[in-house]
Amino acid sequence: MSPVRRYCRCGSPLAHDNADTLCTACQQTRQRVRAPEVPPEFWHTDVICDALASGDLGRVIRAYRSHPFHGQLLPQEIVAGWLCVSQMTLSRIEQGKRRLTVDDVNWFARSLGMPWALRWVHEHPSEAREDVDPISRRSLLGAGVGAALGLNATTAPATAREIDPELVTQWMKLLRLLGRHDALCGPHEVLATVRYQLGLIAEHRQIARGEVRGQLLRVEARWSGFASALSDDFGDWHRRDAWADRSVRLAREAGYQDMVAYGLMRQSQWASDSQRAMSFAQAARLTSGTSDKIRGLCALKEARGHALANDTAACERSLVDAYGMLDHVPHVPQTPWDDLGGHDITPPYVLADEARCWLWLRPDRAVTMFDDVLRLWPHDRTRGRGIHQAHLALACAAANEPERAAAEGLKALEIAQTTKSDVTVCELKRLDSRLAACDLPSAADFREALAAL
Repeated sequence: MSPVRRYCRCGSPLAHDNADTLCTACQQTRQRVRAPEVPPEFWHTDVICDALASGDLGRVIRAYRSHPFHGQLLPQEIVAGWLCVSQMTLSRIEQGKRRLTVDDVNWFARSLGMPWALRWVHEHPSEAREDVDPISRRSLLGAGVGAALGLNATTAPATAREIDPELVTQWMKLLRLLGRHDALCGPHEVLATVRYQLGLIAEHRQIARGEVRGQLLRVEARWSGFASALSDDFGDWHRRDAWADRSVRLAREAGYQDMVAYGLMRQSQWASDSQRAMSFAQAARLTSGTSDKIRGLCALKEARGHALANDTAACERSLVDAYGMLDHVPHVPQTPWDDLGGHDITPPYVLADEARCWLWLRPDRAVTMFDDVLRLWPHDRTRGRGIHQAHLALACAAANEPERAAAEGLKALEIAQTTKSDVTVCELKRLDSRLAACDLPSAADFREALAAL
């Protein structure tokens, strides 16, 4: 019996010895369109690791093209097609002669299938620039990749002597890396990694002794605080509270007073009633040995508690206290632990905290302030932008501007589709309730889009 004849999707007959489902011509076309999927271990060969750690994108691409996985050296023309650039441009990139934007770096990494944790290119949002020269490109790409690949802790050590003190620095770098990814893309890709790393940190901390143990307690407190924030945005409030309690407990054991107050402050932020909000905020503010920065942030949360209680005078007093303390805070951390709350004291974040107070007290004033918040908001912190876009929509609805409220709600909804932020969705559901009696076409469009999310 003769074998069944197979055909390519283009209609051409397939050769009997062709195990693929595509003919040679279509395979070549597929090769030109996009890069092949590679296994995770692809990125952990010595050559690839060295290239990534160097921070030189051209060197990364050269290592990629010569990887044994491909069977042969990939021509620049093919890889250039995957990256949507010319062969000449790719050649200049590999030679370090082509200036790249941060978006270029991220697009190339995404196109080659680099794991998301290795794609990040910002060491700090303030360092992101539209034009990146080879030296700063080295620092941008290398910082994220070095943090991800330099962390060699995969199992618990047998004795305290086996613990490398450098793990403290590496875990803090990775924490900042994951925080930036969460700010851009939301918590869904990050939370599992955070839980896994927290298990490793706890195993090391239980075995460690002396100063290293104290530092690992601080690290674990910071990671637990991050896990609680991710769980909140994930809509898992039970785990959020459990991680928050663990963070405060570990910080107390480590004598890390700023983290104790910061953890209590975040619990105040999540409280939905004025009594709990004030209780957590005051406990945070009364924590001894905290910095002006943290006390100022606690005063902002006290102001929110007063706003929830509809006490305008007390809210304004707390806001004055907050600004008075935050005005004297140095913007450059003196120690690696001083970066706690660094984003929270920047103008758009402080303004957003104040605007949330006026959302309950003076919605018309909140509308103007949220407009300013969104104008100043960092471009690489998409998740927060979606939340404040939803807050602006709520302020517009409360200020009797339903048409604009629906329009702003649609903008927030578009961001929520990307970040999958449960906080944003919850705020948009509140907006939907406020617009329930509105018969404007824009409100109907918002309601339909929200239902389809």
